[in-house]
Amino acid sequence: MEEMVMETLTCRFDDGLARVTLTQPERGNPIDGAMCREMCDLSVELSTRADVRAVLLTAQGRFFSVGGDVRSFMKDLSQLPKQIRAWTADLHMALSRLQRMNAPVVCAAQGDVAGGAVSLAAMSDILFAADTVKFNAAFSKIGFCADSGSTVSLSNRMGLSRAKRFLLLSEVLDAAEAEKVGLVDFVVPADELTAAAEKTARMLADGPTLAYGAIKRTILTARVDAFETQLENEAQALAALASTDDVREGLTAFSERRKPAFKGH
Repeated sequence: MEEMVMETLTCRFDDGLARVTLTQPERGNPIDGAMCREMCDLSVELSTRADVRAVLLTAQGRFFSVGGDVRSFMKDLSQLPKQIRAWTADLHMALSRLQRMNAPVVCAAQGDVAGGAVSLAAMSDILFAADTVKFNAAFSKIGFCADSGSTVSLSNRMGLSRAKRFLLLSEVLDAAEAEKVGLVDFVVPADELTAAAEKTARMLADGPTLAYGAIKRTILTARVDAFETQLENEAQALAALASTDDVREGLTAFSERRKPAFKGH
């Protein structure tokens, strides 16, 4: 099985499924310069490989991620603005590519999530959380506003007013409340998390990958483009898919009353 091993994460490629794991549990899997660079490099790999048809994002340890590495911030506060610009240049590009690539991203949060890591999880297409997990806004507690696409990912999932409240009040939501407000898609017992997320990720990896990509990208423009423009976005995406092998297989399987065997092209 092919594997990429980096300083802060690993990625294993397994029959259409890319298994990404945050691997610094002793530090709480923080967002730091190395993690941002590696997420950017990984996003290039995942978005350009035809054999990646779904991504499963997990983490090791007690925390999914504690968010930004405050210890790194404290090393030289005079360099903090430069440091933030450098980190976000990498991380924000990674998030943009993951949002726009064909392969859906399933995230399984096994431990608490804070700050920018909340957005990292919320940017996934399907978000699972163990029933013991808490989501901590964190930013305003240290005088920061939100980054990592939080203003987009949280407002898309929770609605503008609820996302603003979460960030302004630096709220901590348990898993049940996070599911109630739309931040999380599925809450499951901790001992069932891996199996549940894996099942969904594998189902997506066996699905019509190009159609998933078109759904992801047209959803992204739904709130920003005029209604008539969005209708044309949908029409163009649908027409482009009409010539794919997966559409032909899907239509044929439907007419033959059998399960389609999608290949992702």
